[in-house]
Amino acid sequence: MDCRICKRPSGLFFENGRRFFKCPDCWFIFSPDHVSEIEEEAHYKKQWGEAEPDSWLSKAQVLLNVIMQYTKPESILDFGSGCGSLAKALNEMGVSTTPLEPMVHGYLKDQNYSRKFDAVIGVEVIEHLPDPWVELKELEKILAPGGVMVFSTLLTNSFIEHPQAPEHFKQWWYKDDPTHVGFYCNRALDKLSILGKYDIDVFADQLFAIRKTEISSS
Repeated sequence: MDCRICKRPSGLFFENGRRFFKCPDCWFIFSPDHVSEIEEEAHYKKQWGEAEPDSWLSKAQVLLNVIMQYTKPESILDFGSGCGSLAKALNEMGVSTTPLEPMVHGYLKDQNYSRKFDAVIGVEVIEHLPDPWVELKELEKILAPGGVMVFSTLLTNSFIEHPQAPEHFKQWWYKDDPTHVGFYCNRALDKLSILGKYDIDVFADQLFAIRKTEISSS
């Protein structure tokens, strides 16, 4: 099974009804075992109503604080926006935010936006992507020059280097969501940075920002 990030052949890391593989090079953990589209949609929609309204405002502020370190956004795309509560919170904070939820609006590749976005956010989205490169390349197309992509997901940094990493992974609740198929660590993000020609900054093992590397004209 080839790594979803660097394409290196990867061995079985853990199995519990689903198979999880770990890349020997970048340490990305991934599963080729997916639920059906019907099961996936039902699972997502069940989660949409679980968060309290105040939590969306808090998430919006955290994301905006990170984005403001790179750019002052006039427009944001909320990629994988779910029920749209986060986009609504950001709009109420004065930042024009467009929601994009595939089950509601269709896929990114099928959109025809009239402008590019200063920032893209993906909250608890990137761990769902079977092939992250496909979506990242599509997102690059709609990102304005100097723009930033910010993703939230739990990283495996706390245990990935441990000799008993599979046992730690067994106890890790984040893998138990049947729609989670990709798990990142700093080393995987470093490889993503090199291959994608990105600058990537990690915040508190649960948030990272991606920008295209600026090529000097000198």
